[in-house]
Amino acid sequence: MDARQDNGEFLQPSRVKLTTDGSGRVRLTLDGDCSYLEVTAVRAFPFSDTERHIGLLDANGGSKMIGLITNPTKLDASSRQVLLDALADHYFMPTITRICAMKEQYGAAYFDVETDRGNRHFVSKGLRDGTRDLGNGELLIPDVDGNRYRIADWRRLDAQSRKFLMPIL
Repeated sequence: MDARQDNGEFLQPSRVKLTTDGSGRVRLTLDGDCSYLEVTAVRAFPFSDTERHIGLLDANGGSKMIGLITNPTKLDASSRQVLLDALADHYFMPTITRICAMKEQYGAAYFDVETDRGNRHFVSKGLRDGTRDLGNGELLIPDVDGNRYRIADWRRLDAQSRKFLMPIL
């Protein structure tokens, strides 16, 4: 039986084996079917359902979709850990707890922030253009390198931090 279900999109967790090679690349073996030397794990719903519906893309095949794991908790422990590590690397998203400094210059916003992962300095293409309001006070600020910084609830930040955000609120 093919490791993928009949429609070729859903992967059966019992037949999925994820490992890493010496360089940290994630490899996928579909029991009884085939292997992929490098895959990328992505969330189908990165904001609303982060624990389920994980897509595996063939990184060597131009990021072509291999299939979807609907419930990663059913993977074997080793594969599940490889998947969690790959997702953490792919979705680097520190939560901003304080904005120490921010200035806008020539269409770019320069940030000096404290996050749950330490102090960070980053540049965003612009505060108004790049920031996404996810509702309930949650904001997402992308930097020019493709990383995303999250503010869980701007209303709970200190007064100085809120002042820096006023142009977009």
